[in-house]
Amino acid sequence: MKKQKKLLYLLLILPLISGCFMLPVEPPLPPPPAITVPDERALVTAPVARGDISLDAHTVARYMTARTERHIFEVEGIPVLGIFVAFGDEVSKGDIIAALYIPEIEAELEGLERKRAWLDLELSQLIARQRLIARQAETNGESVDTAAFNIMRNNLRTDLEQIDELIEYVAELNEGRYLRAKMDGVVTDVLSFTEGMRSSLAQVVAIVSDLSLTSFVVEGIWARDMRPGDRFEMTLGGGVYTMEVADPDEFGFYVDNPRPTAYLIFVGAPPAPGFETTGMVHITFREATNALLIPTSALRQTEVRSFVYVLGEYGLREVRDVEPGVASGGFVEIINGLAEGELVVQ
Repeated sequence: MKKQKKLLYLLLILPLISGCFMLPVEPPLPPPPAITVPDERALVTAPVARGDISLDAHTVARYMTARTERHIFEVEGIPVLGIFVAFGDEVSKGDIIAALYIPEIEAELEGLERKRAWLDLELSQLIARQRLIARQAETNGESVDTAAFNIMRNNLRTDLEQIDELIEYVAELNEGRYLRAKMDGVVTDVLSFTEGMRSSLAQVVAIVSDLSLTSFVVEGIWARDMRPGDRFEMTLGGGVYTMEVADPDEFGFYVDNPRPTAYLIFVGAPPAPGFETTGMVHITFREATNALLIPTSALRQTEVRSFVYVLGEYGLREVRDVEPGVASGGFVEIINGLAEGELVVQ
């Protein structure tokens, strides 16, 4: 009987015991975080100091002739009689460089000149006959009717005037056969002549260059700020030379160039023959002397303002608006807003 009561009691408390083991176990609480104060970062500062600053650039200048003239035939598809110059030849203005073969014009001109010579002879003979008849009549005490002579003389003179106009016109056509040098210079490029060659409006027959003036050219963005009369230093070979920007119109430079272009000529004597054909031009666009300078890293800029942090008393930083000027070589000029000796935060 006692065993049965114990068994019954065990059956009643067993669910309670098993339920206790099924309850969730809470994790242990973490230790409290360690609170540390970071070391204060030291500010990097620089003094506002005085000095000289300039905005410089270096760009390449290449040698070019002072003036170059291209020679091209003005008619298309006409046989070329010949090209009469070679590379390196010196030519004078008006010298024949090349000619076209147009025999019809030559023949017509020759015929007109022969006819003119005949008319001129007729007129001179008519005048001589008239004078002779006038002397004979004077000797014999007779009168002479000069009306017929005057009519013939006037007709001949009219014919001569007309033929002179024709000769002038045909001579101009004939002159068009020739390609003549437009200036004194040296042939720096020339087309090779071949049998059967015909003229072309797109083909350069020869290039004549003026080598009497040594010059260099600068192209691109730097040339935009170069004006006639400005002077720059150019390193050429082992020497430094003073160059002046030339007026293209004054020196006859070829200015049909889509890029900004500046033509430089030597101030004083150029170097001896054999110098380099490219030089390095030193350009100073802006400069300031004894200006207030700070490192460029200290200048803060937005779209609407330029400012710096000035280190004041007790290590406090003050925002200061400034007016920057020339910037170059890691420094910037401060026109307004700072005083010499103040410390700016970089």
